[in-house]
Amino acid sequence: MKNIIRIVLVSALIFVACDEEEYLDKKPHTPSDYAFYTTEGGAIQGLNAVYDVLQLGQSLMQHDFIGSVCSGDALAGGEPGGNDQPPMQELMKFTPIVTNNYCFNQWYVTYRGIYRCNLLLSYLSKSIDGFDDALRNRIRGEALFLRGLFHFRLQIKYGGFPQLQATFENQLKGVPFIDRILLQDEWNQVRPELNYTWERIEEDFIEAASLLEPRSIMYAAPENVGRATKGAALAMLAKTYLFQEKWQLAYETAKEVINSNEYYLEGEDGHNDPYIITRLTKEGEVQVQVPGYKWIWQAEANNCAESIFDVQHFQDHTTIWPEGMEGNIIPRYYGPRAVMIYQYNRDIGKDTLMATEYFWGFILPTKYFVSTAYRDIGCTDGDGNILDPRFKLTVVTPEDSVPYYYADPEMRAKYPDSVKVAGYYNNPATGNITWKYYTDPYFNEIRTTLGDMPQTYKIFRFADLLLIGAEAAVWVGQQADALNWINRVRNRARNAGNTGYPLPLTAVTKEDVWAERRVELAFENHQYWDIIRTGRAQKVIKEDAMQYQTTTNEFNGVVTTVTEQFGDNFVIGKSELWPIPQAEIDGTNGSITQNPGYY
Repeated sequence: MKNIIRIVLVSALIFVACDEEEYLDKKPHTPSDYAFYTTEGGAIQGLNAVYDVLQLGQSLMQHDFIGSVCSGDALAGGEPGGNDQPPMQELMKFTPIVTNNYCFNQWYVTYRGIYRCNLLLSYLSKSIDGFDDALRNRIRGEALFLRGLFHFRLQIKYGGFPQLQATFENQLKGVPFIDRILLQDEWNQVRPELNYTWERIEEDFIEAASLLEPRSIMYAAPENVGRATKGAALAMLAKTYLFQEKWQLAYETAKEVINSNEYYLEGEDGHNDPYIITRLTKEGEVQVQVPGYKWIWQAEANNCAESIFDVQHFQDHTTIWPEGMEGNIIPRYYGPRAVMIYQYNRDIGKDTLMATEYFWGFILPTKYFVSTAYRDIGCTDGDGNILDPRFKLTVVTPEDSVPYYYADPEMRAKYPDSVKVAGYYNNPATGNITWKYYTDPYFNEIRTTLGDMPQTYKIFRFADLLLIGAEAAVWVGQQADALNWINRVRNRARNAGNTGYPLPLTAVTKEDVWAERRVELAFENHQYWDIIRTGRAQKVIKEDAMQYQTTTNEFNGVVTTVTEQFGDNFVIGKSELWPIPQAEIDGTNGSITQNPGYY
């Protein structure tokens, strides 16, 4: 179906400088287009083409890593030498240039998604003979949700937040909000007032929520599982309010979704039945019980009750690379670059334990994260030991092992099916890897391409919403709700182990919520934007994290000093935002203006 969609919807962008002929070829109101989009099947395919944009791991999803590596909680990682993915390295070091490829692709691909939304909405704005009105409204609701989501993702990176205006001397502008197919004389857009874009994002989520059904109704039809729902639209609306410090609205909207009982935390009290997954061992396939906090990252938990909105993926075993497949490439980024396995050494005539490349080894938890994150939520003892069960379900340290499956039957019979990670193989490295999204051999052995992984990509988890609600509740004086919601998160975490931690809180501050978000949502690419929206860049990035600037590592007898923090490069009043792609400025003859500080 995706290939059909691509034939119908050749990639088009609203702003990026393109060959004029490409735009002239796009006649959105031709009779053939009308006949396609005004049929139920055609409209569904057009909607699927919008969702398809979110699946683009190499062009879009990998950019989310910036939310982790710019926060100081993770080092970019990658291949040995520290030069893998230069655009990510630039952003992590707060030295991006206006031609940074991540910044370009994020803008380009996201506006492509917006174009597809508007193309679909333009045909469905009125009733159509023979088209079921309920279905038409549902499709419109999903398209509006996705258009709001695309604009939200652009706005937090390139536009900013009202509370940052003083820092930027009132120079902040919004990203252009595009709600229609633009005529040729409209291509040279200008950036609107910051609040205008935020208000239009709100309007999209509000209208989407009015058109969409709750999860329980939507997902009753198997073919609708994974689509946007009323709860997803309201949850994104709550987040939109939070990012603008509209505390009362954020609180009320989050509470509406929480009290709907459409979602819960996997593993919290009342929802902690055994979680079973299938894994591949040297004895074959086995059933393994894991905690809820571990289970949610497995393919078995795709679109589970904790998932407010997931990007859909499954193993389709195609050979289309790097885009065009249904699988998820993000787990390949997260897995360890190398593991220590036995290989036959011809020089000495016996098996030797050697570092062997495995996954790609990005998003490496830093010493700063390990040393401070769990301490700040009261989950370390007097000796600095981490008592929160989420730690071992989030970070793999050099002392830990991961599942491994020897392809050779003789080696598989001789050696264990769990191996140590080679944490310093890809120096500069931190020694740690990220455990979330780790792909078990059960799935890794049957993939056909590097990105043929089956886990959905979690855009919005219920835990995120509970903590959004808790933060807003603190600001509006609703302490009881704030405590209830943050303690639900801590309760599920406590149920993931046997340490008795984290303890329930008896009072909650905004700082408590920020600290809890850092741990619960670790390496899910929220932390940097949380730091920026709360005005803590000076304290967190330039001061606290810089106390852990360098560390000394040893691998194969070679000692290296590794820089893990780059807050000294962070410029207040510039680095909070990404640069607008220079190609966009050039392509609009300068009508799109650059963010302050970039040239």
